[in-house]
Amino acid sequence: MADLLVGTLLFIAIVIGWFLGKIETRRQPSNSSLPLSRDYFRGINLLLNEQQDEAMEVFLKTLQVNPETIDTYLVMGSLFRRRGEVDRAIRIHQDLLARPSLSKEQQSTVRLELSKDYLKAGLFDRSERILKELVGEGGPQVISCMERLLSIYEQEKEWQDAVDIAHQLMGKGKADYSRRLAHYHCELASAAFELNDMAECRRQLKKALQTDRSCVRASLIQGALEIKQKNYKEAIKSLRRVRHQDPDFIPEMLEPLEECFDALEQPEEFVQYLFEIMEEHPAISVVISLAEKISSIENDKAGAYVLSEFLKQKPSVKGLARLIEYHIPNTEGAAKDNLSILQAFTHQLIHNKPKYRCVQCGFDGKRLHWHCPSCKEWGTVKPIHGLEGE
Repeated sequence: MADLLVGTLLFIAIVIGWFLGKIETRRQPSNSSLPLSRDYFRGINLLLNEQQDEAMEVFLKTLQVNPETIDTYLVMGSLFRRRGEVDRAIRIHQDLLARPSLSKEQQSTVRLELSKDYLKAGLFDRSERILKELVGEGGPQVISCMERLLSIYEQEKEWQDAVDIAHQLMGKGKADYSRRLAHYHCELASAAFELNDMAECRRQLKKALQTDRSCVRASLIQGALEIKQKNYKEAIKSLRRVRHQDPDFIPEMLEPLEECFDALEQPEEFVQYLFEIMEEHPAISVVISLAEKISSIENDKAGAYVLSEFLKQKPSVKGLARLIEYHIPNTEGAAKDNLSILQAFTHQLIHNKPKYRCVQCGFDGKRLHWHCPSCKEWGTVKPIHGLEGE
């Protein structure tokens, strides 16, 4: 990393030297550029001795601010920001804005860089103000400014503002924001749900599904809403959509779906539906739900048989742990002790493993994030499949 930084600084130094030579050749006799040349080579010497901070100070003092050197200053500011020295980056960009020689386009570029500095420093309000001004002025950078505004609104959880900006971006035809926009409406729906404002919650869920018909999150929230209002048939209808929207999320709807069938006193219908799912999307969570429901209707032996038959075809740590639970009550002595040891091992293995993983960047965890904490994509974190997952 240090070698890369030194290389970057060396490249910048060469660029600075080229600008200095070009400017001084135009404006002064060759002998008048000697003081600048000494400063330049002093900066190179500091750079080679890994005194990067001192080297950059020398270069910044040496370089004259004018339309031909503005790009070099911008590179310096960007480098400071990437290194985490946001105060220095802010000073460079504020100093540039104070120069009357900059063109309108250059001023816009510097202001955009300054907004990035403020965002990096966590000064969202200042960054937002600059970006709004740039959007209002139009210009070639308006899309970039709007995308950064969207990022700010996501971080500040200003979901209605995010909805407005996303609609504007979609109107410009630059990208499809439908999935992201549906999640914004789900965020607003969740907030309304917590406030017990069911009318607003329904309104936002309707918009979410109109924007993205495959939005699993909207169906799950709607299912929870209907359960809360004891509309179990409507809840079942909402939850069953998940199977067709994205089968990877079927495990997320099993518990509330079972609650609905139990409330309607229809356990057999739930079993039948689980068998339907098994034919198309066999997953260990579905099998465990099926085995447990059969156990409650018939007996543990029947539930254990369903589970063991599935594990013969598709081994699963999660399924093995549940199968052990079925058999422990029916064993004695050393066999029971051995099963208890195996049970403790499988439970520990399950406890230590993540349940969800982002299909975009690989981030994993034990909790479902609709907005990936790592790559910031929406709806890409899903239940893990395989021997240690579904």
